[in-house]
Amino acid sequence: MTRIIFLSIVAASFLIRSFYSLHMLQLEEYSEKKFIRWIFSHLDRYFSNFVFLISIILYFFNPLYAIPFGLFSLYLDIRKFVLRKKKKPLVFTKRLRRLLTVSFTIFLIFFVEVIIYNTILLDICTFSLVLFNSIYFWLINGLMIPIERLINNYYFKDAVRKYRRLKPLTIAVTGSYGKTSTKYFIHHIVSEYYKTLMTPESYNTTMGITKTIREKLDKSHEIFVVELAENDSYGYNKLLKLVQPEISVLTSIGVQHFEEFDSMEKIFETFKEYLENEKSGKMLIVNLDDENVKKVISKISNKKIITCGIENNEADYVVKDLKQEKNGSKFRLLTPNDVSFEIETNVFGIENIRNLLLAIVTAFEIKVPVEEVLERVKDIQRPKHRLEIIRDDTITVIDDTFNSNPKGFKMALEYLKLYNGRRKIVVTPGFVELGEIEDEEHYKLGKSLSKYADYVFLVGKDRTKEIKKGLLDSNFPEERIFVVDTLEEVTEIFKKFLKQGDVVLFENDLPDNYM
Repeated sequence: MTRIIFLSIVAASFLIRSFYSLHMLQLEEYSEKKFIRWIFSHLDRYFSNFVFLISIILYFFNPLYAIPFGLFSLYLDIRKFVLRKKKKPLVFTKRLRRLLTVSFTIFLIFFVEVIIYNTILLDICTFSLVLFNSIYFWLINGLMIPIERLINNYYFKDAVRKYRRLKPLTIAVTGSYGKTSTKYFIHHIVSEYYKTLMTPESYNTTMGITKTIREKLDKSHEIFVVELAENDSYGYNKLLKLVQPEISVLTSIGVQHFEEFDSMEKIFETFKEYLENEKSGKMLIVNLDDENVKKVISKISNKKIITCGIENNEADYVVKDLKQEKNGSKFRLLTPNDVSFEIETNVFGIENIRNLLLAIVTAFEIKVPVEEVLERVKDIQRPKHRLEIIRDDTITVIDDTFNSNPKGFKMALEYLKLYNGRRKIVVTPGFVELGEIEDEEHYKLGKSLSKYADYVFLVGKDRTKEIKKGLLDSNFPEERIFVVDTLEEVTEIFKKFLKQGDVVLFENDLPDNYM
């Protein structure tokens, strides 16, 4: 009887750990490379393994002695993996259900055989599936990749057939930063004049776009605004087999996703190959303020290139007399024909104005009437969690938590500066996906924060040590730096810390697999 009780504890542990492993695998986009890197960089999350291992050893002597340790291990797993608040829940997609079916069937076979045959080898194999649970799912995911590719290839070909049959005028938005905002801006400006579909949220990979085409694109759509990820696992070539844009919009070229590319040379080459590709469209609309963009387009000769800028007066479309306020911006737009338009918009932040400029020029190029464009920009629909004011009464709270990057952070700090005479508080865990240059960028961030913030809350001691160093090296008072482990701790501190008139900027919010 004691043996059955302990084996029941083992089964419960497997169940709890499996859903946690699957959650992390899903957050890592089912990438074998990313997931194995995650496993070995988060071994501390499996502290309960020490207790579980003790219970296994005791089990082979007497199952009765193993039960208390097994229960304690299960309790630790529940606290760590079940009760912990999740920012993005596990989504039960078809792929996840296939993984569940295969992995749970294998475990069930072992488990039933353990109960029936009671051999040490079977026991060890079954216990190993719990002890090394994330490795188990890494292996199952790897074994199922060929099957998933066949399934994805079927969906992909179906989407290609549908797209080519419907032939919507396609506008592709790509770049290191600002893709999603620019996509939203374009969609908002043109959707009253043309029936328009855009890829939702941050859908920008081959399979995300495939899903959008198969489920949402129909013959009524005249314009398809699609965001393309420069770090898509299949690469730009596969994306351009799926969609063939008439216009490509390039927002920026920078260090985002440096961890995957390993060097700026690879990033440059990736964008250059995309821009030169005949399938990326005959027209490029680009941000000339970005020096990296300027370098890349200088080597492009087979496309019509339209440039936009705020700081670069050599651009075809130039912003003049920009005035930024807390609730929006005003500027004069100078066109290549020396005609100027007065623009008034609810968009704020210098990078967002650049993104809006790209959207305005795109609208002009597809013949949206000027008066329509000028009217639509007054009340732009912005994506959530991107410099979004979520509270503005006695205290102002700015939510800029979606996928922060060096340019976006700088823009947020410049916007924060508009709140003169008020305490400015920044809460951040720093950046992710920057690989070996992360420490360098964090140190620069600390230096920059010292110029804009009055108080800084750093989430994660190890992650943010270079930010703190940058702050201290800039003579920022150490007593105004708070280092915490979670956002929940910040919330608790804020109950007594915040005062009327404070402005709080939340910059970036790490997903569960980074926390």
